[in-house]
Amino acid sequence: MIQALSRLAAVAASALLAGSVPGAVPPAHVQASAPVEHEKCKSVSRSEGDQYSAAQLAKLAKDAGFTGDGLVNAVAVALAESSGFTHALLVNENCTRDRGLWQINDYWHPEVTEQQAFDPVENAKAAFDISSQGANWDQWSTWESGAYKDYLPDAEQAVHTPA
Repeated sequence: MIQALSRLAAVAASALLAGSVPGAVPPAHVQASAPVEHEKCKSVSRSEGDQYSAAQLAKLAKDAGFTGDGLVNAVAVALAESSGFTHALLVNENCTRDRGLWQINDYWHPEVTEQQAFDPVENAKAAFDISSQGANWDQWSTWESGAYKDYLPDAEQAVHTPA
């Protein structure tokens, strides 16, 4: 029994180090590769936490450093990605997880911790960095699909209406 438990612990440890455990972050010295293609998870979406309005998202994004069109796009992307829910979570079919207001992916951005991902201020700062200060939104699926455009009128109003 003890030998079986030791073997199980060894297998779990090597799987973790190999990066085959969903949500596991490979050590810094291991070069990350794409998520394992044969690994499949059931896609799950949760809208939890506080729900921020477009005006609240605009203030948060502005405080993080977004300006001009980047600020408007930041608000529209957040609304499209999370509907403004601070603890929004999407588990993707490849077992990666998109987290928080701007849905920061845990695999592609392991530098963003769980705590940071679900903290509105830290999530906004991460989105600012990842989007090249609001100039490049290509990593967001709602940008690529054009879904963020549905939220541009609300985003523009929130950005251009005095608080």
